[in-house]
Amino acid sequence: MLTKQLLLTPSYPSSNAAVLSPAKRFRKSLTTVLHIASLVFTFLSMSLFAAAIPRWNANFFHNTGPSRGDWTDGMPLGPLVFALLYHTGTLIHSRSIQKIRPSNTNNTLPNNTLTSRRTLLIDAAVSSLILVTLFPSLFLAGYGSLFRFWRPAMRTQSGGVPCTMLNVFSRECQPVLYSVGNLQLAGIVFGCTVWMCHFALLLVTLRNVRRHSLIKKVQSEKWTQFTNSSSSSDGGSTRSASRSARSRTLSIKAYYTHGNRRGPGSRTASRDGSAERRSGSRLATGSGDEVQIPIESRPPVLQRNA
Repeated sequence: MLTKQLLLTPSYPSSNAAVLSPAKRFRKSLTTVLHIASLVFTFLSMSLFAAAIPRWNANFFHNTGPSRGDWTDGMPLGPLVFALLYHTGTLIHSRSIQKIRPSNTNNTLPNNTLTSRRTLLIDAAVSSLILVTLFPSLFLAGYGSLFRFWRPAMRTQSGGVPCTMLNVFSRECQPVLYSVGNLQLAGIVFGCTVWMCHFALLLVTLRNVRRHSLIKKVQSEKWTQFTNSSSSSDGGSTRSASRSARSRTLSIKAYYTHGNRRGPGSRTASRDGSAERRSGSRLATGSGDEVQIPIESRPPVLQRNA
């Protein structure tokens, strides 16, 4: 019996059978779409923060914090650059694996054959790291942004907007405040979108890790059942062989012990014949002593006088 017959069919996903499953195709396409979308949003968020930093430094400064420059908008750049490199490497790696496959199975590759347990754990760790670092950096960028100071203009009765202390944060009096604030707001929005994409990727990766663990568990259970059944069948055959050998031995013993005991007539005839042979041997040797040596350990049979 082959061991592969005892394992479940999902334990060995084939490239030809898995393409027929819409759920697997959806999971594979969902992961690819999430990587591409997160890559695009990461690039947009990086570009917006990078464009807002020099304009902010040219017109404003921070009176608190590690630097007087726009350090709050620089905080999200680290996680975003790391996410950009991660998505680029993942997509290139997936594309290279698809090119290595034969041409007839390029679009029929299941999700589990592309990723091992080690790769899934690396993806989960990277997504968790990006989620943990990107959230506080976006919070600091929003806390130090300029769109929080936007105020509507207070107009006079004639319709004019005097640039006084009442309108110091209005668009008409501080247009740079709004242009830089728009860049910061858009960068934070795209950064939040990147965070949500990574959260979805983390959920998909954890599901794949759990599925991989269940497959390994089922395989180990099936292998244990197979080994137990093999050992029990071997033990049963050994016991049956020993029982048959023992029965043959007992039958042989019974044959040699009771083979000549077929009935009263046969037993008397055989006994008479043996007595004649013994008397003849005594006459030939000239021995006067009559000693009866019992052939078998049973009481002698009394002979009737004619």
